[in-house]
Amino acid sequence: MGSNFMDYSEFEFWWQRFSAGNFDIDYDRSKEPKYCTITDLPVHIFEKICDNLGEDYKKEYWFTLRHVCKSFRGIVGSWKAPKFEEIEIRCDGESISLNFDGYVIEYFKKSKNSSKIKVHNSAEVSYSGNFRDLAIDDLMSVLASPGGYKLQHLTIFEKIDKIFVLKLCDKFENLAANVDVDTVELHPTRNMNPILVNKFLNLFRSIKKIDIKGEDKKRLQYTQKYFETIVDKINGIEALKGPMVHIDSFLTMVDRELVIPRGLKIPKMTLYLEDSSDVKFRRFGWHSPTAVAPNIVQILLKSHHLKFCRINATSFLTRVNIDKKLKELGAENYPETPDLYKYQIPDSDDYFEIEIKRNDRAITDVYIRRKSSSA
Repeated sequence: MGSNFMDYSEFEFWWQRFSAGNFDIDYDRSKEPKYCTITDLPVHIFEKICDNLGEDYKKEYWFTLRHVCKSFRGIVGSWKAPKFEEIEIRCDGESISLNFDGYVIEYFKKSKNSSKIKVHNSAEVSYSGNFRDLAIDDLMSVLASPGGYKLQHLTIFEKIDKIFVLKLCDKFENLAANVDVDTVELHPTRNMNPILVNKFLNLFRSIKKIDIKGEDKKRLQYTQKYFETIVDKINGIEALKGPMVHIDSFLTMVDRELVIPRGLKIPKMTLYLEDSSDVKFRRFGWHSPTAVAPNIVQILLKSHHLKFCRINATSFLTRVNIDKKLKELGAENYPETPDLYKYQIPDSDDYFEIEIKRNDRAITDVYIRRKSSSA
């Protein structure tokens, strides 16, 4: 900055003196009382101020105050962590973004041990410390709550930074954090590392449901090779073998070769079929749900891994197509229950029970459940 650099507090001091008519530039500033900032407030005064910030002040100021100074961080640390319903994570080798119910904190790498942080809509501020460590510290300040933490929705976008995941694993273990997640939303890409995703998901004590979303990108070529790569990535995530896995309609509707139902090795899943009149599917070469659903059922009945599947269609399926396909495959209809079929699995005591749900117009859902004849 140079020897003549003057910071704002210095400028403000001389400005106020000159404005008051005091032009003695040889004045000894050391005679003045200590220049105070907000960080010099007594802790009990600061806490009283916080108590009047409103009901959601912890959500609003939790991360802002944590990055003011060490004493403020200590005060925030004494609070009970705010209850965030949804957290979104984006990370790569140069930056990390955390979104807590709409409060976005971005962490950028400057050098090995210096970073920039942008809290919500504020300006970027430089900090000492590694950007990954700063992000993990903020994330765990919420999740590592005594008695455990219940999160409704966790979204993981695109690829996951390896160093971030490994550091986060260490932090979870050191703090003995117990986090339960209702729904995890995954956005798999061809560059995604399934081993890292698996490590990440295994950090949580329980996950009820996992939503797998498709990439709606105009320049992306949705070839058979693309879907084979995505299926391989998904199959490589062992953590998906327990919860219910929902497959986005975008993936199922542009999968012309039905690679997804044919290749997935997931025991419990829901496949969504969208309205075939939707223009976004026309752009990529969409399937008609009425045409594709019977073929999906046929593929699933040959699966060695499937225990449960729900095929859900927001547009209606005609009853005739499903019934015809099931009879061709050798499924037996229950006379007393017309919408229930039994398909005996070859060389096995198990069978698939196929239940058809419909309204007054047509079929809306098909359920496939694996059962044992000896049960």
